[in-house]
Amino acid sequence: MSRALRKAVENSKQKKEIHLADEGISALEDVPELFSARHITKLILSHNKITELPAEISNLTGLEYLNLFNNQLEDLPSTISTLPKLRELNLALNRLCELPRGFGSFPSLQILDMTYNNLSSASFSANFAYLGGCLKALFLGDNDLNRFPPNMEKFILLEVLILRDNDIADVPSTIHACQKLSTLQLQGNQINVLPPEMARLNFLTEKSCFKIYDNPLIEELQSRSTTVKQLFDYVKTEEYRLIYAEFNEAGKFTKVKRDYRSAKKCRNTKRHKVPALSGPGWNL
Repeated sequence: MSRALRKAVENSKQKKEIHLADEGISALEDVPELFSARHITKLILSHNKITELPAEISNLTGLEYLNLFNNQLEDLPSTISTLPKLRELNLALNRLCELPRGFGSFPSLQILDMTYNNLSSASFSANFAYLGGCLKALFLGDNDLNRFPPNMEKFILLEVLILRDNDIADVPSTIHACQKLSTLQLQGNQINVLPPEMARLNFLTEKSCFKIYDNPLIEELQSRSTTVKQLFDYVKTEEYRLIYAEFNEAGKFTKVKRDYRSAKKCRNTKRHKVPALSGPGWNL
């Protein structure tokens, strides 16, 4: 352990917040004292070179906020989901391909950011839906998803869902069960149509945000996408319901794939910036 890092750990012993961002840490075994600090509520390890998170992370039973943004994590220990008080987990800009068994078992998690990873839809087991009883914000932009996370109807507390820049072609009709959803970003996917049930959601308030640009929408939607209100007024109509039913029956989902791979190749070498969330209803 470097002298500077040792000093930072020593200075943090009596504090509830430990800030170890940009300290050149590659292995958390370099800071063994960390996992006996049961009193801490906030741990910031962003902008390091951490490749593995030890199972002993579960010792930090008082932890409420964990930031591992911009590291080199490829997997996670299953014990991470046993942290009883964890409310916010930032795993953005890592190299995650899989999620551990039981990852949905966090009892208190409200904000989960896994933007800029290598997650596919196969990374999510049915267990992930257990988060539906507590999660309020889910960030999954810039991954390799070809569909929404499973069992979206169980995420009844969800307010923010970011799925931009993936390969998603189908929006599940069960999305309407997320009645608290006020921010939904779907730009940069492969979406052709929206389920009529989406019209039950409200994206027209001052603080709401809905984005669908850079998708191969059918002409009937594309021509009405000047504003969110215009779009969803049309989605409510019987005319659109018939078009949607015929479209699905014919199986006409576009197979064109945009090439985001060149951008993703360099994602672990640049600082991640989450786009600003804005409203009301002019962010298509």
